[in-house]
Amino acid sequence: MTHQYETHPMPAKDPNNWGWLLELLASIWPQLYAAGLAFLVALVRALYAGGKPFKALLEAILCGCLTLALVPVLNHFGLSPDLAVAFGAAVAFLGVEWLRDRAGAIAEKVIGRWLGK
Repeated sequence: MTHQYETHPMPAKDPNNWGWLLELLASIWPQLYAAGLAFLVALVRALYAGGKPFKALLEAILCGCLTLALVPVLNHFGLSPDLAVAFGAAVAFLGVEWLRDRAGAIAEKVIGRWLGK
């Protein structure tokens, strides 16, 4: 029989959780750093260009997400994930609209060739 004041182990209070969290952060640090830098560069660039703060924030979020999406692509081609920092900063500096326009032009060209137009 257990006493009503007896302490029970609390898994949420396990001191090993901090070590696990630090290991996780260390393993995804290149991605976090690349996305954070892309976010910051895009935000500063958009605000400097005279954009509205809400639009600048949305563009910065998009640039951070695009940078996160680059990491698996780099891994697929055998490149270092650390290159995501450079690519993310470039995407953030050029902007989402510029990237969208270029990607649309390339897609039209590729689809036009594929369809024989």
